[in-house]
Parts: sequence; structure tokens; C-alpha cells
Amino acid sequence: MFQAPAGRKYHKSTKRKQIDPTTCERDYTADELEFMQALERYKQSSGRKFPTCSEILEVVRSLGYQRPMACGQISIPIGSPQANAAISVESTLNQLDEALRNLD
Repeated sequence: MFQAPAGRKYHKSTKRKQIDPTTCERDYTADELEFMQALERYKQSSGRKFPTCSEILEVVRSLGYQRPMACGQISIPIGSPQANAAISVESTLNQLDEALRNLD
């Protein structure tokens, strides 16, 4: 087992490999670069070279990304102007649907 010599001080290297898009094989989008830089900042601040999936998800969410909601899963507070507008639109669509069915 390696034993450090007495009195020798070690320090954490500040020379971390930075993301350099000029050395990559392809051009990254602005979103990809933003994500890679955010992940590098997380690694530096946490001291973890290999973040877990949960930690990566935390970084992604910190950038403002959310899973898109599927149709019919939109959550709008009842009584809000958006909810009232949605009810009005749905009512209008139902009336149009009924009118079109009566044309036959």
C-alpha cells in the first residue's frame, strides 16, 4: 500500500478536463453545450467525477427542463382565467361537433 512521505502535502488538482467543442467530432447545439457546462460545474462543486442518474436529473431540472405533459394531463387551477377559457373552448367545440352531426 502506498504511504505518503511524512510532511508531504498533497492538493487537489485544479487541472480538470474542460469541454472544448473545437476538439469534438461534431458541432454541439447551444442546449447541449449548456448542459455539458452545467454538468461540469456540478462535478466541480460536488467533487464527484461520476454523478448518479439522480444527480444528472437534478442538473437537468436546474436548467429548467421538464417532462412534457401528455394530452389531457394539463393541470390548470380551477377558477383561473386559463381554466375558464379551456371550459369555454371545450364547450364551443362540443357545440360545433353537435352541429356537424346534425347536418347529416
